[in-house]
Amino acid sequence: MGYATKDQLKVLCKGKTDAQKKTIEYFCKQPGCMSKIISDSEYLQLVEAKKKQLDLRKKALQKIGLDESEVSEIKPAMFEGFYFKNAYAKQVGDRYVSSSYQVAWLFFSSTQVYIYRCTFNMDDDKKTESTDEFFYKDVTSFSTSSETEESKAVGGNKIEVTSNKFCMVVPGDKLYVAMDGVADSEAIIQAMKQKLREKKM
Repeated sequence: MGYATKDQLKVLCKGKTDAQKKTIEYFCKQPGCMSKIISDSEYLQLVEAKKKQLDLRKKALQKIGLDESEVSEIKPAMFEGFYFKNAYAKQVGDRYVSSSYQVAWLFFSSTQVYIYRCTFNMDDDKKTESTDEFFYKDVTSFSTSSETEESKAVGGNKIEVTSNKFCMVVPGDKLYVAMDGVADSEAIIQAMKQKLREKKM
């Protein structure tokens, strides 16, 4: 992996918040005894802090415009993980982390599935949100799949990272969500599949 030059770092960090500067240096600055870069665990703490600050479960319910009691057919499902497309990436042990993170909430009413997705960047203020809703009869399947994304790079080669995704198939579209950060993802998906089968009977 290549690293940014001192001048490149100066440009990249201009006008950024302290957390954003730390993120950029974490991914782009060459490590060394004279180089102050946050540790892997400190970076993960920054991501957790940003996620907590955004309060995405509350935001999801606001976006779909329903009270939680209206979407309690089964327990809401949450998927999350690093998002690599056009984000800085680096290998940490046997996994990759990136400068973008994605969180999705799925809620289930008696007739519909609601999905809220939010992808936020750690190196700038950019955040993208989307909401969709589908009747159970229109949902083809819930599944997992692997997807390869290409990272962005400064002073070096781009990295291709293959990660696990949750996939919701609907007519004419497939909705993908990062899910590497969810330990019991398979159990969650099985419960969703069971509910989908019940609703289609």
